[in-house]
Amino acid sequence: MKRSILASIGLLAILSTHVSATEIIHYENLPVTIQLLEGQERSIQFGDHVSVGMTKGQKAKNLFRVQSAQGAIHILPNETFDKQRIQVKRASDGRVLLIDLIAKKAAENQSPLEDVRIYMASENLVENQDAKQEEAPTKSIEKIEVTPIDLTRFAAQRLYGPSRLHNDTRGISETAVGVKGAIRLFKGGNKLKTHAEAIVAYFGGGYYLAGIYIRNLSESQVKLDYLDLNLPFAYATFQHHSLKPAGHPGDSTVLYLISEKPLSETLYPWTYYQDLEADKKGSRRSKSNK
Repeated sequence: MKRSILASIGLLAILSTHVSATEIIHYENLPVTIQLLEGQERSIQFGDHVSVGMTKGQKAKNLFRVQSAQGAIHILPNETFDKQRIQVKRASDGRVLLIDLIAKKAAENQSPLEDVRIYMASENLVENQDAKQEEAPTKSIEKIEVTPIDLTRFAAQRLYGPSRLHNDTRGISETAVGVKGAIRLFKGGNKLKTHAEAIVAYFGGGYYLAGIYIRNLSESQVKLDYLDLNLPFAYATFQHHSLKPAGHPGDSTVLYLISEKPLSETLYPWTYYQDLEADKKGSRRSKSNK
């Protein structure tokens, strides 16, 4: 009897730990403060693919590392610091969230901080879940839902996983890339340092995914930033966030770029026509100098 009581208490403790494993924050158009512990990574979930904006000073001081993937950002403070503000932009609707980071030293035997989940004021997951539960028994035809995360995982497995694990997934099919040759993927310095080319494409859940191969052409390490992307997109995920110098292992990676439009309409950069005009002017100048 004592053992069963102790087992029940242990199970309740485990369940309560999982229930409180995520801190919920509702964003109401005011900056949100996130506490960090030096040397400990903390994850913030947004339920939507996001990009992170940092100031030049923050990057130069290297106070913290930020990585973004699969609808979450992962922050690792390298030292303690007072309030540092970053901007987080949602890919689906362009909404910008202001996050104030504060890093302190961890107390002795202090437990790691739990993950954070941020909801927009307009989001009401309880109502959505109830609606799905009410609709489910009335549906006679099974509906296959494919999310951007499903599509990205499928493409990553095909490109990086062993062939024995390549299984067809219902609702996901291969499609045409629609664009040949190099793609002007980046703006800024990475535009000239890298070569990018779409190598695979898939369709599912109303989304089009392009697997874009990126190779470093320079002799220095290249850091990849979602804010430097020069293509219209709904979701984007780098397989790796930095590239080793050209000719070294790790000098290439893949970007999974997802759009709601066919890839033939989205793999041309926003500055496509301006770039063509600039190329023409550059060609004329080189001819005139000869």
